[in-house]
Parts: sequence; structure tokens; C-alpha cells
Amino acid sequence: MPRPRWPLLRALAAQLATGAVIFGSAFGLAAGTGIRPPLMALLALQGIGAAVLGTRFGLAQWWIPIQLVLPSALALAWPWQVPEWIFLVLFVLLVLVFWNSARGGVPLYLSNPRTRAALAALLPQEAGNGETSKRTKQEEAGSGKTATESKNKNKPGVRFADLGCGLGGPVLDLARRRPDGHFTGIESAPLPFALAWLRLRFAGLANVKLLFGNYRSHGLGEYDVVYAFLSPVPMPDLFDQAKQEMKSGSLLISNTFDVPGHPADETVEIADRRQTSLYLWRL
Repeated sequence: MPRPRWPLLRALAAQLATGAVIFGSAFGLAAGTGIRPPLMALLALQGIGAAVLGTRFGLAQWWIPIQLVLPSALALAWPWQVPEWIFLVLFVLLVLVFWNSARGGVPLYLSNPRTRAALAALLPQEAGNGETSKRTKQEEAGSGKTATESKNKNKPGVRFADLGCGLGGPVLDLARRRPDGHFTGIESAPLPFALAWLRLRFAGLANVKLLFGNYRSHGLGEYDVVYAFLSPVPMPDLFDQAKQEMKSGSLLISNTFDVPGHPADETVEIADRRQTSLYLWRL
């Protein structure tokens, strides 16, 4: 089942609710008996409670350690009299990096070298079979263009898109391996996109294009292979979009996350430390 959206707000709500219960109970205990539990013990209990409550709110497992240590970490940092602007800078950096996690439940995941090598092996040697995507057919019908005119606008070579490309690792790696192809990275988190853009400038690869924004607004019809390492949240919508827009014979690849109700046509297991699985759907 897809996880709820706005996980950052849910994590904050879990902390506030648990903190209210823990410190409210401690205040009542102190008022009634004079017993004052140690502050760090209360903060540790708040972290445990927030981690448990966060899972009930639908947060992913990787939120658990964050919820556990957050109250105690803030308390330990307080005596150091850290300037307020440092907290502001850290907050802004976290927002810029984990923008997608806060907005749509998509953390920043990076594809490792073995996964990139597996993706290279899955790329077709040539571009698609020439069939026009569903979206392109509709556009041609409205504009009066023929399929031949539309295809002549495109250069030959496989067309690959990485949705949520992060720092740009897969598209840069694949572009070096396949100079005949065309590789597009789409990223909506500001800081990862900026770093990917800088990496591309230094790499000097002419067959890579980076797009800022949500992949839903860019469309998938022009690609032969679409790769996504997102989260369970957007996968059902992404699958529907791919079925609607991508041309027959194209390939949708998801790292780790499958689509409920739509078994993959093929699964590729990667021999890495996290035992990565690539789910493939041939559309």
C-alpha cells in the first residue's frame, strides 16, 4: 500500500504528540509526588514514542532512527550555544536536499555502481521499433503532423530517462558507456539538481540533458527506457502514466519498489550489499 504523503509533517506530529504525553505525565508526577525524572530519560522516551507513533502514521522505516535521536540530539546541542543561524542553514540545506521526501514521500536514493552496470546491460542496442508514443500520436492528430515528420526531428539512438536522478550518477555513467544514446535526468529537489548540473558541466557530455521539475510535467512518450528509484508512494501513478504515454516495446524499470497489482515482467537481482532488485515492465 502506498505510504501517506507529507511525511515530514507526520514525523513532526509524532514528536509533538509524544512529547506532550511524556512531559505532561512528568509534570503531573512531579506535582503529585515530587519525583522529577531526568530530562535525558524523558527525551529518550519521547524519541522511542515518536518512532513507534511515526510507524503508525505510515512513515517509512528509515524515519525510525531519526525520530529516536532527534529530541536527545537537540538537547545535547543546546548547552553548546550554537548560533541560531547555523540551525537555519542546516534546515535550509535539509529542505533543499530532501525536498521530495517532505512533499511527496520520495527520499534521496542513489544508484550504486553495480546497479548502473546492470542498467547498461538492459539498454537496447538500438532505439525503439519506430512506433510512436501514445501522447505523440495525439499531438500529431491535433497539429496535422505526420509520424514521419515527428520522427525526423529525433536523432537515432536509445533514449533513456532517470526520474528523480538525484546527483546524476546513472545518466552520466550510462552516457559514457553509450555515446550513441540520449540520456535525460529529471530532478525536482533543488540542491541535488544543482550538483548534478555541475557534474554535467565538468563531464562535458553532449548526450546528457538535465531537466528541473516533476517528471509528470515533462512526459514519458519520447523515451525507450524509463528508470525510477523513488518510493512506494508514486509507483502506481508512474505505472499508469507510463502505460498511457510510452510507446509499445519500451521498458519501465523500478529500483526496489514494485507496483501493487501489476507483477513485473522480469526481475533482475543485483549482487550488492543491499540486494537490489530491478523490476522491469515491457510496455
